[in-house]
Amino acid sequence: MIMPTPLETRYLLAAVILAEELSFTGTAKRLKMSQSGVSRRLNELESRCGFKLFNRDHSNVVITDAGRAFVEEAKLSLIHDERAIESGKAANEGVESHLTIGRSPYLDPMIVPTLFSIRLPLYTNLVLHMQSDFAPELVHGLLASRLDLALIANPSPNRKLTMAKITEAPFYIAIPENHPLASKDVLTLEDLRGCTWIVFDRKVHPILHDMICRRATEQGVVYKNNQNVLTADEAFQLVAENVGIAFLTMASALRTKRPGIAVRPLVDKELRVELWLASRADNKSKLASEFVRAFMKRIEQIIAPPQMILPLGDAHSRAGAHAPCARS
Repeated sequence: MIMPTPLETRYLLAAVILAEELSFTGTAKRLKMSQSGVSRRLNELESRCGFKLFNRDHSNVVITDAGRAFVEEAKLSLIHDERAIESGKAANEGVESHLTIGRSPYLDPMIVPTLFSIRLPLYTNLVLHMQSDFAPELVHGLLASRLDLALIANPSPNRKLTMAKITEAPFYIAIPENHPLASKDVLTLEDLRGCTWIVFDRKVHPILHDMICRRATEQGVVYKNNQNVLTADEAFQLVAENVGIAFLTMASALRTKRPGIAVRPLVDKELRVELWLASRADNKSKLASEFVRAFMKRIEQIIAPPQMILPLGDAHSRAGAHAPCARS
């Protein structure tokens, strides 16, 4: 099989800039070349590709569907080229090796020190740059090569990413200590029937948000108008004001304890927060590969496999009794 000859950067750059400008005049100005030169370069590119990237006449330039798909990948290729130059320059000048790692706000607190404890014999001057963001932005950061690795809660399947599950944990429910449900050690969705639910906004994590709503529908659990929040701090404040009960991840529950508020695990086989380590499927970085291998080995030593949540003390006798959901 004859492999196609890789496109030169000048072709990719011309297509990306023309897609942004939709003008040969603006593109020529940015590339510091003549309009006729831009036109020739685009004609050569389309000839190499075998399809039209842009439809144009004397006054208009319109990108085609094929052109949009091409430009998205061309942008990634240009970013890879830039990173290759930066990495080579850093190595030549003896600068530290570095990895940029995205992290979910729902990260187990013990994961961060584990990340920074990794030592690689071939990269003694390794520096980690951590960036916290919501799941959709973390995925986009990986695909756009702004991130080398990312720890993401419940990512959606993506053929462009390689993923390995690190941990999983139940949701937790924050309730006022004087609430009837505070007498229970574990909660079910049925226990939350009729409550006002405080749930993180869908833009924070679409998959987890939809998972909660879907399970309520599947179980026939009716709840009052839910309050949407962006952070655990907001959720705890509303709970403290007796507005409702809040859905939290284990990490949020551990980090944001408040006087007067009880936190109980939610037992549901479908509602689980899973943490995954993700990287681009085409990431050939030896540094990233070595780091992932060392991290996975370390994490297996310090994190036990997920276990079923068992009631504590005499909770077993209370777990079956339904407590009414009322504001105190």
